[in-house]
Order: sequence, then C-alpha cells, then structure tokens
Amino acid sequence: MARKVTQIGSAVKSRRQVAAALLLAIVFAALGGCTGQAWNDPYRQGAAAGPVFFSSFSERPKHLDPARPYSANEWAFISQIYEPPLQYHFLRRPYALVPMTAKGLPEIRYVGHDGQTLGEEADAAEVAYTDYLLRIRPGIRYQPHPALALRDDGRPAYWPLDPGLLDRVNTLADFPLTGSRELVAADYIYQIKRLAFAPNHSPVASLMAEHIRGFAEFTQAAKAAYDRADPGRQVWFDLREIPMDGVEAIDRYTYRIRIENKYPQFVFWLAMNFFAPMPWEAERFYHQPGLDERNINLNWYPIGTGPFMLTENNPNLRMVLVRNPNFHGERYPTDGTEQDRLEGLLEDAGRPMPFIDKAVYSLEKEAIPRWNKFLQGYYDNSGIASDSFDQAIQFGNAGEATLTDSMQQKGIRLSTAVETSVFYTGFNMSDPVVGGDSERARLLRQAIAIAVDYEEFISIFRNGRGEVAQGPLPPGIFGYREGESGVNPVTHVWEDGRARRRNIEDALRLLDKAGYPDGRDPQSGGPLILYYDTPAAGPDSKAMLQWY
Repeated sequence: MARKVTQIGSAVKSRRQVAAALLLAIVFAALGGCTGQAWNDPYRQGAAAGPVFFSSFSERPKHLDPARPYSANEWAFISQIYEPPLQYHFLRRPYALVPMTAKGLPEIRYVGHDGQTLGEEADAAEVAYTDYLLRIRPGIRYQPHPALALRDDGRPAYWPLDPGLLDRVNTLADFPLTGSRELVAADYIYQIKRLAFAPNHSPVASLMAEHIRGFAEFTQAAKAAYDRADPGRQVWFDLREIPMDGVEAIDRYTYRIRIENKYPQFVFWLAMNFFAPMPWEAERFYHQPGLDERNINLNWYPIGTGPFMLTENNPNLRMVLVRNPNFHGERYPTDGTEQDRLEGLLEDAGRPMPFIDKAVYSLEKEAIPRWNKFLQGYYDNSGIASDSFDQAIQFGNAGEATLTDSMQQKGIRLSTAVETSVFYTGFNMSDPVVGGDSERARLLRQAIAIAVDYEEFISIFRNGRGEVAQGPLPPGIFGYREGESGVNPVTHVWEDGRARRRNIEDALRLLDKAGYPDGRDPQSGGPLILYYDTPAAGPDSKAMLQWY
C-alpha cells in the first residue's frame, strides 16, 4: 500500500493555478503488512492512512470570502472550494480557458451604437456594449452547509437562529443539521452584486465599475437603501432586491453579463474566484448576531460547489480540506504535450478527480524548518530554499537540473515549471539623467540594460532557476515569442540556437556615444552618479545590493 503523492500533490493544487514553483514530492515506500503506514511516517497510526495529502503554508490567509481575496496564499485554499464558470486547462500552453461549471465558453455578442450586432473583429470604437452569455450545467450542488439546512416543513433550520443554540456553538461543525441545493445562474448574479456592495470592500470593485453596465449605479443605490434600512448595520441586507442593469438571469441555468464597449480581457475574469457563485442563504445565515464574534462567517468558512470543503480553519496552526461529498465530478485532462507524457503528467488521463480525500496544511513560516520536516516525512512536498539547494540539486553536463543521488535514494521526485511572473528593473523617466526621450538618455538606458547581467543574477541568487526575460510576457502567456524572433536586440544576440547577452564592450560603446566616456560625467569630470531605489533592506539583501 504505497503512499504515492506526486500525482496527489498536483491534484490538490488549484485546478485554475497558472503558476508553479520548483517542488519536490516524496514517494513513500510501504512497510509490509496492511497498515498502510510509510516507513518514515511521523504521524500517529492511521492519521496518514488512505489518500491524505500533507503540506504547509507560510502566511495565514485573512479573507476566504470570494469577494475579497487577491493573494496567492488565500487562493490556494478557496480555489479548491469555489467554482467560477471558467478555469484554465491544467496542461495547455499557452494557457487556455476551458469550462468549469459552464457548459462551454461564453457566447460573446458585440452590439454597435445603432443596436446592430457586429462581428468579432469590429473596431472597439464601433462597439456600444458586449454581452457575455453563460450557461451553467444542471445538477451541480453545494457542499453540505448549515445555511442550506431545512426543517421537515421546508423552513430554514437556522433562520432565525435559536439563542439557546448559539450558546452551544463555537465552530461551524457545531451545527447538527446541514443541507444543500442546486447551483443556479442567480447565484453568479448575486456574487457580482456582492462585488459592487461597498461594505464588502472588494478590491476589484472600482475596476468592474468601469466595465460592467450599471455596476457603479448599483453601488450607490445599494448603499443608500442599506443606510435607510439599517443605520446600525446589524440586519442582513438582501441584494436580490436591487437590480443591476448589466446582469440578468435568462433562465434557471443561463445568465448574461453586459460590458460597456469592448473589453476582451473580461473573459479571463470569469476564471477568477471573484466571479464564483454565492448562495444568498449563506450570507443571510452568517449575518445573524453572535456568529461573527465566533469567527463563523464567510471569511472563515467558505461555501462552494468545488471538490473540497474547509472543515478546520486554524490559520495559526493548520488548515484542513476534506472531499466534498456533493462534488459533481471532473476528469483529469487527456490532452497534453509529449513532454507532459514523459514527465508522467498524463498517467492519470481521464481519471475522475479529486485523487485524495483530505489535505492537511500546517503553518510553517520559515523555509529551513519546512525543508527539514519534508525530509522527515511530515510534508509530501516542499519548495527548495537557497540554503538547501546544493543538498537537493545537481546540474548535468547540459546544464539540466536533477536531484542529487542522496535525494533520489530517498524516493524523492523533482518537478519543475516556469512561473508566469516577471521581475524587472525600471527607469524613472522623470529623472534628469536616465529619463526623458533624448538620444543621450536612451543610449544610457540601453548600456545599463546590457551591463546588468541577469544571467549571472539568476545563477547566483536564484540557484539557476529562471529565464532571462526578453520582454514583458513570460513563457506560457499568449503572445510570448520563442526563438530568435523573440530576442530583445538591445541586450541580446542570437547565436548557436540561443540568446546570448551582448558583451560589456557593447555597453561601453553605447556609454561613450551617450557622452559618458569611461563612465565619467563630462560636466563634473567625475564618475557618473546614478541613484538606485529599492525596497530591499537587511542582511538578506546585502549580497544582492553588493552585486548591483
């Protein structure tokens, strides 16, 4: 009964996750007999039996209400619980949208200022508004939750809440009754209204007000009605009662979102948790007096239709996700690249997900203890900190990263991927020396861009993990160009099938043309002085700043 966690680990990660770090995963060898305990399992008998995934998190999540979170540590949890209509395909590159709860990708209709339907290639100035029509698959149900529990007579079990019961409640699990219901289009509309409702403080509200028709007007109308109805803000406010021009339920499973003008990027928002559904019953349930004081609220106990539900939330210790018994099911992708097949990423093609029943995440703030606990078997995966890199990784003759022999002997596997993020150094275009559009400043900026050797930076400070960017788009994002056509000709040349950074002599020639021969300021005769502004501070940054 081997405990194989490389595939389990990938399954529990966000199905919409579009970035991956360098990870390791242990494949534990089983002891003889039928206990299922791994040879180095530090957990008590039975705690790790079955498909259980153990991992860690370094920063406590603050908001699990899908209207609020905008950070990776929060999305790592809520992306297993909430389901927007769309998601990203796990293996396709460039990243591609595919349906999640929707039957297919949205039907997009462009309408001109004269009310006539326009083609997809219509100029943005010709488009008055854009309609996105989404159809949700029937039969999807929410996780068991007290907010959806009903009595035998059909009335809500916990609305209004019995004061006697409140005295016995400390966590969501203390409510004896749970219920469920079907996901409907109106739940997605309700969540969009929640984004516009000012007391929810959604970080995307101001941006959505620029695009979703009637969004800003709804914000004003809802606030005014809320203040009139409840100046003390103690009573649940039903957002269903206030219309928003830009959203409409066509039928039980179909809804429309109307966007001002033409905003092609909006379809990608539909894969974000901000646009996941929210049952109005949950907000009504959580708003009852006495629950928020016990941390029984949407920020603590989410409610969704996804593969997992959060059963334990102790962000100063651990978080536990358990399989949602009402999950509608999803199968692992069957299409990928030949490289995906060689790396074993298609071994589970077509299998129903999730692959695990439970995921336990423990708070681990520092990298070295996390790494040591990984080696001791407490965690099934771990990133590799710089201090542990030489212990874990060796480079072959071709420069490829592989595990050291000692790691391989422990049954550890290495998984690598390019993270879709960009680090860069910017120029202050208002600076009198490096800024502006003069030829002199432009040549100086180009010389600096050549001289700052990011290949060396990655080798020293990233342990060789990373690619030197040739532009603002990282690999995996639509528009990224591979090969010679994607090379930045200012800083690199294409030689022998790869990009090579220009020599420092090229930078010196540009510096001379800019009027700074040998790096000297012709006005003062002294060295040219440039000001470098950085938030880096402390002993950990000393070596990097010395390198610069």
